[in-house]
Amino acid sequence: MTKKAAPQPAPEPVLDELYRRPGFLIRRAHQIAIDMFIEACAPVDLTPSQYGVLYILNLAGPVSQIGVARLIGLDRSTTALVIKLLTERGLAMKSPSPLDARKVEILITAEGRKTLRQAAKLAEKEKERLLAPFTKEESRAFLALLEKFVTHHNESTRVSMSGALDA
Repeated sequence: MTKKAAPQPAPEPVLDELYRRPGFLIRRAHQIAIDMFIEACAPVDLTPSQYGVLYILNLAGPVSQIGVARLIGLDRSTTALVIKLLTERGLAMKSPSPLDARKVEILITAEGRKTLRQAAKLAEKEKERLLAPFTKEESRAFLALLEKFVTHHNESTRVSMSGALDA
């Protein structure tokens, strides 16, 4: 069920300076992307963070909570909350580390894999909708520029991503 956007009045010219600021545009783009993802994945009741954690668990296998946080770029408390919700739903589980009894590893369950497969199909359609304003060439350029931006600023943020599966 796609919402049709109501025609919006033209922004006030005095707000142009604000509306054209990179941070403002990135924040607004993030809001739009989150809303579209949540709408698309409503049938499986997953948020973007939950999807990302399931994706990582499926790909990386058992991983520590800190490892998940580093791979997805979430702060530790948000990661803990997401993992708690996923374990309560039976999509992930915690298990003692075979290498260090003081540590816990997070694993995806069979139900988590099933939900991830369903969500991946929905997320792919959402990605197509999100990139719909662009031609294929513009989409590639837009994503390449976003990746360059994120890579350049990654280490200077409060929560950086490692991107390495052995995190």
